[in-house]
Amino acid sequence: MAGPWLTIPLCFVASWLSAQPSQPFTDSVDVQVVEVDVVVTKKGRPVKGLSPEDFELYVDGQPVEISNFHESTIYLEERGGRRTRKQRAVIRREAVGGASDATEAGLTVVLYLDEPNIYPAHRSRLLKRLESAVEPWRSLGAHFMLVRFDHRVEVLVPPTRDLDLVLAGANAVPKGSPRAVQNGTGARRNAIRNLIVSHENCSASQGCRPCQDNWGELLSIARQFADSQATGAAIAADGLADLVTTLSGVSGRKSVVHLTDGLPQRPGISVLGYLGNELCRDRRQSAPSETMSEMVQYDESARFNRLAVHANTNRVTFYGLDAAGLRSAAPDITLDDHTLSPSFQNVSLVAMNAQSGLHVLAQETGGKALTNANDLAILLDDMTGQFAASYSLGFVERAPSNERTRQIKVLLAPGADKGRRIEYRRTYRNKSLEERLAEQLLAVAYLGNERNPLGAHIDTGRTKPLGGRTHKLPVAVSLPAESIVRLPGKAGAPYAPGRARLWLVAVADDKGARTTVREQMVTVGDGDAIVDGHYRFEVGMNLPEGSYQVAVGVRDETSGVLSLVRKPVLVPTVD
Repeated sequence: MAGPWLTIPLCFVASWLSAQPSQPFTDSVDVQVVEVDVVVTKKGRPVKGLSPEDFELYVDGQPVEISNFHESTIYLEERGGRRTRKQRAVIRREAVGGASDATEAGLTVVLYLDEPNIYPAHRSRLLKRLESAVEPWRSLGAHFMLVRFDHRVEVLVPPTRDLDLVLAGANAVPKGSPRAVQNGTGARRNAIRNLIVSHENCSASQGCRPCQDNWGELLSIARQFADSQATGAAIAADGLADLVTTLSGVSGRKSVVHLTDGLPQRPGISVLGYLGNELCRDRRQSAPSETMSEMVQYDESARFNRLAVHANTNRVTFYGLDAAGLRSAAPDITLDDHTLSPSFQNVSLVAMNAQSGLHVLAQETGGKALTNANDLAILLDDMTGQFAASYSLGFVERAPSNERTRQIKVLLAPGADKGRRIEYRRTYRNKSLEERLAEQLLAVAYLGNERNPLGAHIDTGRTKPLGGRTHKLPVAVSLPAESIVRLPGKAGAPYAPGRARLWLVAVADDKGARTTVREQMVTVGDGDAIVDGHYRFEVGMNLPEGSYQVAVGVRDETSGVLSLVRKPVLVPTVD
């Protein structure tokens, strides 16, 4: 959806999300504690009972003080049948330096179905085993989500403590996408066959030298496959980035179980490698080096690293689950000439490449790639074990920068290492106040986790057709006058005007598309009329026909108190 979505009356000063406020904050101090989630294991088993003195924390190579610390709380469950009968805590939780975000918000586990990149057969196998595999999750005391990606992020089950809702939602999801077969093994098989056919046609033609006279055609076939795979990897990465953005306003740790048949770090490498190192290696001396230069051009490492930074900034950890399970390295028996079949090494490269992106994201965000097993319970138990070995180390950023990505390093102190292994997010970036609040607004729009200490209220008026199936929707925001703090004014003035910051966004219910998040600074109490004890502000949104969630954020700049509310609206169809 495109076009001018938001119009603002002259009484507003509109600014883009990235714009800075025209005036300094009034009596408002913004202190952000950076949380670093650390997993400690020994021989795969969780290590419990560590203290802040057992860790060393470095930012950009410089030691920093651990100001906040706590160990996760995991529960064991005693069951009578499938349901929980009783819970008892078995891991202590210790918080120092004041309450941390992790202590307050805990853990959110997201089950993420990457539909275009998971084969229907693999998907069906996993979902059939899902209920028994996630049974240990009932002991986590966490929130759970179910999210589906099919060229857009769709939140099927918003955060809930009821794991059964997620299971029911997974069972109700439509069967897998046939594009997954076309994009994966089928596409690779067709590319290999096309290379062999081109090679054989040249061999059958008098005077035609395979890999010499038809090299351009062969390279074009390999490039087409690599281009297609690169596009698929980019779409998958963008979907994960959208998921992270959606989760950014959710407090605490977020762990994403990414169900997919792969996220290749170098798309097309197997077909290019087959062309240069096998089919034409003995027929064209420069074939290996030429195809190697092509492979480098299709490297997605930079994209994945940017995604990891985005996830780390928002405290999201990736657990990439390879739905293919135990992959076979057997040759393709459907090829007519088995002497031209890809080698065992080339077929093995397919699996390694498919899992490479999962390993990158897991390593950089402190998670784990769940691969090489057909039993879903084994894979998820490995993940649950990491939850039982997690600690949160918090520190205060003394010189925050909203642009620079900082490097994190965590070590176990001498005497505490003892053969133990630690995992943690490797980077972070401080977010500006505007960015953090806008993300919380998006979380309200998509997930509905409202909070309203200011008592803000949204009203909408009748829509006005503008043509082209677009309507103008009046949106009014009202605030109780007593909710805005006004400080004593100068001599002769009882109170100085108050200041409130407003955010507004609309999200389409059917496609999940959203308007640009807009921000306005509003002065109240300076000659503004109070109606029924409320300040009232009105904006106009230009929206296509459809149903939406309109979300509004209001922050009192003096007290720092924030309200986030949303309202469903319908823009009617005009015959």
